[in-house]
Amino acid sequence: MTVTPETLRANQDIRDMLVPFGFAVTSNKEHGPVWFDTAPLQPFEIVAQRGPGSVYALTGPQRHVLLATSEGQAGIVAANLKECLELVVAHPYWQDILRFGGGDLSAMRAVLRDRIEDFEEDALSDDPEISEFRPLLRARLGLAASGDPLTLLHHAITVLGADVVVRGHDGYRSEPLAGRFKWPCHSARNSRKK
Repeated sequence: MTVTPETLRANQDIRDMLVPFGFAVTSNKEHGPVWFDTAPLQPFEIVAQRGPGSVYALTGPQRHVLLATSEGQAGIVAANLKECLELVVAHPYWQDILRFGGGDLSAMRAVLRDRIEDFEEDALSDDPEISEFRPLLRARLGLAASGDPLTLLHHAITVLGADVVVRGHDGYRSEPLAGRFKWPCHSARNSRKK
């Protein structure tokens, strides 16, 4: 199944099930203005909110998924909307894995391995319906139940988003979602210094 913003917006059941995963479906019109410059990201389409002050948006001609937070962090998190939803549904706490792993793939895997029970327990204590909604969302949206969403996340942040610069309306550059981490290739490091 092809997952598009329109298919998500058209299905209230799916929209309701995605909320506990930190993915509240919305649109540019419903969300209103954002706090960063979208001109370099055109075409730009808000797809969802992740809590107050954070948005998921499809950006550029490739329609990669960007997460921008009101705390001044931003980055490409998925190659497309379906990959983003696979990550969000598998690991609604993905941002903690990324942050604690410092953007390093092997460290992120270690964080997940060592803390998955705690992450799951916290997620389920906040939103117990997550365990019920996971298989339903996977079936209805054709999401992969297995695979390696952390590898895809790492690739999105370090490769697909290596040259993406998000600036606030004040001109200041957003911080990476993983904090300060070492880029895997020389060209990506150099592009971050600009």
